[in-house]
Amino acid sequence: MDVATKEELKDRLLSLKKEISARIKENLERVNTIQLSGDEGDFSSAVYSRQVIYDLIEKDRKHLIEIEESLYDIEKGTYGICKRCGKEIEIERMKAKPTAKYCIACRKLIEAGK
Repeated sequence: MDVATKEELKDRLLSLKKEISARIKENLERVNTIQLSGDEGDFSSAVYSRQVIYDLIEKDRKHLIEIEESLYDIEKGTYGICKRCGKEIEIERMKAKPTAKYCIACRKLIEAGK
């Protein structure tokens, strides 16, 4: 991967990191505004709403970890290298999913359980 492409992807990762961090903060604030009082129906609805928001936060935290790992790989010089076969991951794949850890061929093998 050339330096310009790597820098472009790094900038994209940093932008995603900022966006996701802000979304996590916003969702944490939202969950704290949901009142767990009132009648049984309101209580159930509030519990459900909180759970949905917690699930969104957890999904974002996992994505944030993937981003941090990718940024670390950039610093180590291993970004864009398949963790399974050691070959360079296709540029198109990295542009589509900048946190990709595997080339397309290895990803298919992993998904197939091989």
